[in-house]
Amino acid sequence: MSNVTVIYNPASGSAPGEDELRDAFAPYERGHRISFVPTTADDPGPGQTRAAIEAGVDCVIACGGDGTVRAVADTVAGSGVQLGVVPFGTGNLLARNVGLPTGFDAIPIALSSSARKFDVGVVNGERFAVMAGTGLDALMIRDASSTVKERVGSLAYVLSALRNLRAGRVDVDVTVDGSPWFSGPSAMVLIGNLGQITGGLDVFPDASPDDGWLDVAVLTPSRARDWLTIGHRLVRGRSQPERLVRRTQATEVRVELSTPTPWELDGEDRDPTTSLAIGVEPKTLEVRC
Repeated sequence: MSNVTVIYNPASGSAPGEDELRDAFAPYERGHRISFVPTTADDPGPGQTRAAIEAGVDCVIACGGDGTVRAVADTVAGSGVQLGVVPFGTGNLLARNVGLPTGFDAIPIALSSSARKFDVGVVNGERFAVMAGTGLDALMIRDASSTVKERVGSLAYVLSALRNLRAGRVDVDVTVDGSPWFSGPSAMVLIGNLGQITGGLDVFPDASPDDGWLDVAVLTPSRARDWLTIGHRLVRGRSQPERLVRRTQATEVRVELSTPTPWELDGEDRDPTTSLAIGVEPKTLEVRC
């Protein structure tokens, strides 16, 4: 008999309520003690996750969008407790990257005992499982309307990105593993533990979540034509020209920005900053997938 806590966001427009959750989990209850705990406006998941860990559960299942999944993953990493995911968001970044189905179809996998140990990245003290970045990606996430996301799904991010293409570039200095690596104007800096971004596009097609490395990319387009080149090659799965995209791998990355710039991690935007300190914690997150 395993002990499982399902943490869900009752305020999310796309996530189910507790009664619907109980009905969906009911066919799989044999062999499991399942409790359901909502997030709150004051605590989007970390406190509930810590309480579940202290109670001795075997698995915490995050049921909701990327924000709920990230909050639970951040807290459960390194605890020895496994993470299950029942995705109900727009992006569903972790679920898409590890091949999980969306919605209630993910319940049997979330309740299984098979798990894989993943690395997690850490940026400015917060953990991420998939990707972090600053520049256009953060602006895209920040400005994607929740109303539009409910209507058109992931297309809302594309529309937001198009609106922000004129945001311009910021001077950045990027240090990898203690050595200067890039200095100059950039429209976006990405650090990935997994490769796919919203829309299923492979930014880092060779990224592995358990190799102990983070993938790093600096994008330097200066005009619309450059963005078209990057987008066309990205959709076709072709390598990017170095004049537009520089890539490397590292275990420690530091990004210094000339002006306060928004940043994001796993689809959650954060307030502008001039400095990002990123590292990796190898194989500290056990994900049922």
